[in-house]
Amino acid sequence: MRRATTATLHGHETRPESALPGRLLDVREAALLADPERVGDVPPDAIPALLAQLAALQVGLAARLAVVSAAAPDEPDRLLTIDEAAERLAVTKDWLRRRGTLPFVVKLSNGVVRYSSHALDRFIDRHRHS
Repeated sequence: MRRATTATLHGHETRPESALPGRLLDVREAALLADPERVGDVPPDAIPALLAQLAALQVGLAARLAVVSAAAPDEPDRLLTIDEAAERLAVTKDWLRRRGTLPFVVKLSNGVVRYSSHALDRFIDRHRHS
């Protein structure tokens, strides 16, 4: 079992919680991240495991980036009328009115309802893939 260690990476101390998924970041790996030219210092028998960990890290970071990108779209959120929302969902206005708890419903005041275009897009994406 590996011992927890810390190292300096870009002037910051690395701690076990900042390690690659599944295990602790050791001093050699922290140095490799800080200076990729040290790739020659990696023992050949350690390369497959390190590549697997880096692939897992890449997948995790890509997923995180996708979530962050979806949360901060380029276009501002637009509030849709019931006609626009019903058309995008291909449902009747009455169907929408009866489902006031849907996640994209925005109640502005008593009797005044609009529909968040971003939340509606997420709702459609979630239900399209399920």
